[in-house]
Amino acid sequence: MCFATLPGQEVHQTRIKDPIPPLPWQLGVLGYLGGLLAWVHALPVVILCALTALALVRRGRTLAFMVLCFGLGLVAGRPETQEGLPGWNAQTRIRAVVDEVRTYPGRRIGVFARDVVALDTNATLPGRLLWTWTDPPFVPEIGREFEADLRIRVLRSRANFGLSSTEEYWSRKDVRHRAYSRGDVPVIWGEGRTCLRSGLLELAGTLVPDTPGGAAVRALLFGDRFLLEPGFMDRIRRAGLSHSLALSGLHLALVASFGLGLARVSSRLYPRLLLVLPRRKLAVILALPPVITYLWLGDFSPSLLRAFLMLAAVAAHLFIGSRSHPQDSLFVAMAVLVVSDPGSVHDLSLQLSVLAVGGLVLFMPAVAALLAPLRERGALWRPVHGLLTLLAVTCCANLFILPIQILYFSEVTAHLWLNLLWLPVLSLAVLPLSFLGLAASLCCPFLAEGCFIAAAWCVDALDRFLVLLDGAGRLAATPVLRPAGVQVAGYAVVLVAGSVLLTAKRPRTRELFCLGVGLVLLAAPSMWQEVRPWRDEVEMTVLDTGMSQAVYVRGRTGRTVLVDGGGGWSVDYDLGRAVVGPALTWMHPPRLDGVLLSHMHADHLRGLFYILDAFDVGWFGWSGLVDSSNDSGRLVARLEQDPWPVRALRAGDTVVIEPGLRLEVLHPAASEKGISDNDTSLMLRLVWRGRGLALLPGDLEKRALAQVMNGNATLAAEVLVLPHHGSKSSLLPRFYNMVGAAWAVATCGPGNRFGFPHPSVVGACERAGLTVLTTAEHGALTFCWRGEDAARVESARCGPQGRD
Repeated sequence: MCFATLPGQEVHQTRIKDPIPPLPWQLGVLGYLGGLLAWVHALPVVILCALTALALVRRGRTLAFMVLCFGLGLVAGRPETQEGLPGWNAQTRIRAVVDEVRTYPGRRIGVFARDVVALDTNATLPGRLLWTWTDPPFVPEIGREFEADLRIRVLRSRANFGLSSTEEYWSRKDVRHRAYSRGDVPVIWGEGRTCLRSGLLELAGTLVPDTPGGAAVRALLFGDRFLLEPGFMDRIRRAGLSHSLALSGLHLALVASFGLGLARVSSRLYPRLLLVLPRRKLAVILALPPVITYLWLGDFSPSLLRAFLMLAAVAAHLFIGSRSHPQDSLFVAMAVLVVSDPGSVHDLSLQLSVLAVGGLVLFMPAVAALLAPLRERGALWRPVHGLLTLLAVTCCANLFILPIQILYFSEVTAHLWLNLLWLPVLSLAVLPLSFLGLAASLCCPFLAEGCFIAAAWCVDALDRFLVLLDGAGRLAATPVLRPAGVQVAGYAVVLVAGSVLLTAKRPRTRELFCLGVGLVLLAAPSMWQEVRPWRDEVEMTVLDTGMSQAVYVRGRTGRTVLVDGGGGWSVDYDLGRAVVGPALTWMHPPRLDGVLLSHMHADHLRGLFYILDAFDVGWFGWSGLVDSSNDSGRLVARLEQDPWPVRALRAGDTVVIEPGLRLEVLHPAASEKGISDNDTSLMLRLVWRGRGLALLPGDLEKRALAQVMNGNATLAAEVLVLPHHGSKSSLLPRFYNMVGAAWAVATCGPGNRFGFPHPSVVGACERAGLTVLTTAEHGALTFCWRGEDAARVESARCGPQGRD
């Protein structure tokens, strides 16, 4: 990142006497970037481009150039359609070639395969296959051919309102299908040749200690995250230090600093060198070999490429003899990256890297000028100056990436101070020792092992410190309100306009106008939520959580109740943190007035643990029945802490969400005892001013459904969330007729192995007059009632839905 920041450097503007000035290429780059991003973030991108044109464009020719580049970006970034793809939802014998391999924490890899052929039909799979493999026996080399029996599915990600779609991201990478495996699955590998980079990784792996610190050394040198433990990475994430273990411009800058050190040493040993080359040029020449080597070791990751291109731009200016401005090198890097690979603009690590550098470019010159007097006071003040500069760099970078971090990760950490402790250790000890160990591994394994042990010990010491903080409850990351796209745009406008006004001699009308527009954009979505009571509406959203279920109800006053939290059988993926929590905090604070659990099964319970730990919860309701699972014991232990009122619910109880809006409990009966299972699920009926809006029967099956029907409860509702995800075990045509709903929703995953919703259930619902929607096909579904009108139905994947 330091290539983009030249503290204290003054930016001079050259007056152009030509009556027709040259086209400002930077505005063309911004227009092209806007066109690429408009397919995903249309409204905020259009707003930002319009404000940029208003603030910076002075001539019609320049505006036309920017619009042209925007159009080129739209053409280059247009996503390809996936209609008509073969749905190989079955175990298939394939032959393919490894095209790319990515490593993830928890001994997990992503194998991108090309030239995929089904051997039984000789059919060719279009695009690439993403094969996610947990606990593989080894990491395969690129270019190696293989045969394997895999269950191949059309790539379909979960679609929820306010959450990014991995489906769109992978489609831009030409990934159309995916498969999953765990453990030592039978694979026939063709002959392969170990490349030099893989050989170095294997050699270093034999010398690096088998500790979290050793795994971090591998990640810092090669970007290999395979051996990183999920628990260790979770602590690093909550400490706000994830960027320090992800290959970025920070690491490349440290590598380049070796060149500066060599230049200093060389010029002292051979002063005549400075007569041939000035020290700056000598430093650039000496820095290029280690920088290019590290770029190769890091497998040319986008953030490293960005930093390398910025360094190359600065070096070019230096050797040409022209003045270099940090923003120019940033624009050059982005132009090269997005023109050569338009899909790279959607890479999150690259987005965060560019925004962090943007924050440094905008604010660090002013901050450096403020801190400069400290350095001039003498040697005793220089450490203070360095510490304050590091703090300023951390704050400026994080200030710009804050909304994107919240948008994608929905949490913030208050532990940025840890950067002041860790980054100097990383820069002065961990990285130099790691690089020295890698170099020594080629000639002196004993020295290499010592260097690796020392570097890993530093990381392990950090982890032990984080464990202590975590045990004391001092390492929590806090979920916060996730902004809408226009709020992110407003935040960026306020920062940019503010930075200009900060350095301007006197405020100008355009900057003040942009600052005002940015503040309005920041406030607009929140103001819209504040007038919600005037709109007199109630909404229910069935989240897309795959083969699980989570539903929330939001009243006209904004009071919110969550029924079930989704979940899965994998311990590596927390649906509560990844999906349910972020969906609930989109334009709303992390607060729930009530949480309800239908029954103890993992696909309804596991996502709730994160919600109960991280959200402000008013009360918790359940049947009070448990089973013998570890999840059940964990929940009981959590409830024994007595953090909020707990209600044991039975048929006849009523849960008031707000005046006029309530949930009626229809099952289980007051006499129900025993073990929590499908037939002891809570059945809830959402009622607004006496009007039955929705029926949520959990996983009730035929016997329990018949019991409810034989009772005196009123079942009438306009929306039916199908019992047990649409399983045939819950097929009861009389039940559908008694409910009399217009809509039926099946919560299930695409191509699921259970066949949910069962065709017989869909047929019975349609004969009863219900329109069946599934989260597998439509994503999350929101039903909104306003006044006496029928429900408006919105699909996260397909938009508004209407009845035939």
